[in-house]
Amino acid sequence: MKASEFVGMKVLDKEANEVGKVDEIAVVFGRCLVNRIFISVGSALNKKYLVIVNDDIAEVGDYLQLKLNKKEIEEHKVDKIDDNLGNGTRFNDFTGKTVLTINGMEVGKVTDMAIDPKGCLIHNIIVTSGNALNKKNLMIFNEDISAMGDYLILKLDQEQVKERMID
Repeated sequence: MKASEFVGMKVLDKEANEVGKVDEIAVVFGRCLVNRIFISVGSALNKKYLVIVNDDIAEVGDYLQLKLNKKEIEEHKVDKIDDNLGNGTRFNDFTGKTVLTINGMEVGKVTDMAIDPKGCLIHNIIVTSGNALNKKNLMIFNEDISAMGDYLILKLDQEQVKERMID
């Protein structure tokens, strides 16, 4: 499943009541994990976030079903996402990062991730390059990443990137 499809998914509690929608995920790249999932609950004037981890997930299909009841959900609510990221990075902060080869050549931008929310795993990161008429994608894995800061630097050179590009 793409992370962009997961964000926005409706969430149900243990008793099949709608809780809210997935608002954000915190990802840890050195360990290839979806560390935490943030679900927006409440109204626009009184928005809070429910913080869940892998053990709180019952199933993921068209909806995210939780193992939590109403009381347990209340215990997991927080006011701000940024104060509860732990050692993770926001998915929304990661998308749009410029990706460079090991030689400093631009590859493209991070556009998405293939994830398994129930297993809390990131399978790969999707990098898109080219213009609207000539888009190509590159799937990179955790072991392909050399460094991540303002940019994402790969352990791959231009030739290796070209070989792995798909339409």
